Amino acid sequence: MDGWTEPGHATHAEAAWVMRRPATDRAGHPGSTVALRGRRDTAAEDGGEIREVLGEAAWRRLSPAIRRRFSEAALAEGAVHHFGVMTEVRCSRLGWLLAQACRLLGTPLAPGNGTDVPVTVSVYRDARRGGVTWDRIYRFPGRRPMKVSSTKCRDAAGRFLEVAAGGIGMWLSVYERAGRLCFRSGDYFVELAGRRIPLPRWFGPGETLVVHSDESAGRFRFTMTIRHRLFGETFFQDGVFETIEES
Repeated sequence: MDGWTEPGHATHAEAAWVMRRPATDRAGHPGSTVALRGRRDTAAEDGGEIREVLGEAAWRRLSPAIRRRFSEAALAEGAVHHFGVMTEVRCSRLGWLLAQACRLLGTPLAPGNGTDVPVTVSVYRDARRGGVTWDRIYRFPGRRPMKVSSTKCRDAAGRFLEVAAGGIGMWLSVYERAGRLCFRSGDYFVELAGRRIPLPRWFGPGETLVVHSDESAGRFRFTMTIRHRLFGETFFQDGVFETIEES
């Protein structure tokens, strides 16, 4: 599977969100428009594997909205869809080259630059891996929609990892910081013949840090920073999202 594909047209729910979405300034602060809330936003806070890894004290320090969003019950009825705007998407020259090199391995990296980029996120259970898949569709102005996909799951030893459709992945540490849920990458690997083969540290785009924080009113902020130990920042994304319902 290719790292990014051309998805279909925007759904009616996405179009409705665009028509009524709050304006965002350069800092990504939403306006006062009432948020669209999916029925799953009221899911029980069971937490599942993330709660188990964090521990009860750290899980309780997360904002209630984040606990609901990452609860097992949130996906019990099927996929959950979020829509929002990445106020900034940055990709260095090295980042672009690495994304191209990893394309056949299903890279979960969007090789582009832009501001106020509409993005759709679909989250659903992955039966094959036993984890949760995140599909992200970026709509850069003047370009075809770009879809990237990755799955968060655990291995037989209970360690968290994130892997793209083509088999390239990274080990993850999961922790709470100031009420936010954080995912930080460790070493990278590629899956071949049922094995996970470590990749040289210089090969990957760098250390990845993803932070989910609550913005109130049913919205959340997604921030991703990838920094190479030798070449500095390779990717950066920051945006505000809310849950939508299909119509």
